[in-house]
Amino acid sequence: MSGPMHKELHILGLLLARPRTGYELHRIVVAHGEVFTDLKKGNVYYLLERLAESGMLTMTAESGARGPRRERLVYAITEQGRQRFQQLLREVIRTYDAPHSGVEVAMIFLPHLDLQEAIHLLEERRAAVLARRALVDGNDENHGDAAHGRQLHELLEHDHLVSLVEAELAWIERSLMSLHQKRGDLA
Repeated sequence: MSGPMHKELHILGLLLARPRTGYELHRIVVAHGEVFTDLKKGNVYYLLERLAESGMLTMTAESGARGPRRERLVYAITEQGRQRFQQLLREVIRTYDAPHSGVEVAMIFLPHLDLQEAIHLLEERRAAVLARRALVDGNDENHGDAAHGRQLHELLEHDHLVSLVEAELAWIERSLMSLHQKRGDLA
C-alpha cells in the first residue's frame, strides 16, 4: 500500500485526536520527519482538500488568522473518515509493498557507468545512509531510554525504521563487494 493511501492514513490518524489546521498538521509532519519523509507540505494541503471533498473531513473557517485571507481552515475527521482510517490502518498493517527509492531502477542502468564511478557513487550512498542512521539514532537518544516511557507502538515504529536503514546498509555492502570483486576480475 504505497503512494497516497499511507499518506491518507497519516492525515486521518493525525486528526483523530482533535481538529487541526493544515499548518498544524504540517508542523507535526516536520517534527516527525523520519517517519513522514514523503509527506510534503503540498501533499498535506492537497490531501486535506481531497479528504474534505470526499466527506471524510469537515472544514471550518476561523477568522483572525494572519495572511491575506484573514482566516484559517480547521479540519475535523467525520465518522466516514474514522471508518476509512480503520480500513486503511488494517490494510497497511497486513499488506506488503516493497519500498522504492529509485536505486532499483538505477541498478538496471549501472553498466552505463564506469565501474570505479559506480563504486564511488555507492560509497556516497553508504555515507548518506549512515548519516540517516545517525539521525534516527540521535532521535532515539533524544527520547531517553528506549524502553523508558515509550509506548510499544513507538518502539515498533522506531525498530521498523532502523531495520529499513540497516537493510539498505547491508545491500550497499554486498553491492560494493560484488563491484570490487568485478573490478579485481577485470584487472
